[in-house]
Amino acid sequence: MFTVTMLGSGSRGNAILVDGSAGSLLVDAGFGVRTLAKRFDAAARRPEDVGALLLTHEHVDHACGAAAACDRWSWTVHASAATHTALAVQASGAPADVAVLGMSGQLSLCGFTVEHAPLPHDASDCRAFVLTDDASGARAGIVLDAGHVPEGLAAFLERLDLLVLESNHDEAMLANGPYPAPLKARIGGGQGHLSNRAASGLAAACAHRGLRSVVLAHLSETNNTPELAVKASRDALKKAGWKRDSVFAAPQRIVLSPVSADGGVGRPVAAQLSLGL
Repeated sequence: MFTVTMLGSGSRGNAILVDGSAGSLLVDAGFGVRTLAKRFDAAARRPEDVGALLLTHEHVDHACGAAAACDRWSWTVHASAATHTALAVQASGAPADVAVLGMSGQLSLCGFTVEHAPLPHDASDCRAFVLTDDASGARAGIVLDAGHVPEGLAAFLERLDLLVLESNHDEAMLANGPYPAPLKARIGGGQGHLSNRAASGLAAACAHRGLRSVVLAHLSETNNTPELAVKASRDALKKAGWKRDSVFAAPQRIVLSPVSADGGVGRPVAAQLSLGL
């Protein structure tokens, strides 16, 4: 069974468990090891079952737990050379066991074919991923941090069964919200984060008959609501001719039920978890 489980997504931390026919990968480790262990337990999973860690980029909410988790659970960390370099000078340190992703291309890892492409974000070298389960052919795309939708991204995300897509902020809420002007400019700028409007447009561009579910990620708790994000993407997808209704917003504080490549959703995870690192 090919499933995606959001262990938590937002400015306080991001981690995505992807299970395939022959292995499991974790995308990002933006929580400390104790919190990661609690999130795995809430999902009825074991960190020891993960074969490798993929990092989108070095920002704390995506990578603060990478070094410690690698040491504790013997994960190899796959990231771009620039991301590895940036991690080495951060407080959390560089992971001990690393593999370097090239500028683009693909690799075979834990029963998946992993494709990656650059994203515009104010990090050293942020990446989007497409993970294809080699046995079943099921495909999941993951786009977590992007200031805008670059040319070619929709084509990179073609023929997906599942799409995990940042839908960070509502533009009006950001403009009228409490953040200082420089932070608003950073979030809404071309190297910041995707708005609901931009995310919904990309989701619509990825719509096809085989797309089963869209999981919206990295929602701001200050400048967005799950209702606004889901409505924007559902409306855009319907206009694009998508006949399904399976659009979900990933929470920050609890684990989202596993979403499978056939559109099914696993058991609910109701317990609220500690945000401590």
